[in-house]
Amino acid sequence: MKKILILFTVISFILVGCSQEKGYSVWIESSQGLVLIDTAKERLTNAKIDFILDDNGSVLINEKDFDKAVLCCS
Repeated sequence: MKKILILFTVISFILVGCSQEKGYSVWIESSQGLVLIDTAKERLTNAKIDFILDDNGSVLINEKDFDKAVLCCS
């Protein structure tokens, strides 16, 4: 019985951890220019801030990293 409880607990932690989605918001619009976007990508990479580029070329960052991005890239 104890082994089943431990197994259930471990599986629950794994499923909860895997189900958390990341929310991304626009940090820099593609219309602001390629130089600014390239600089932002370099600074975000150096600060180890998770970001993606959307189909339009805008830089999107994880919502939880907004404060960190403001500090490193402003």
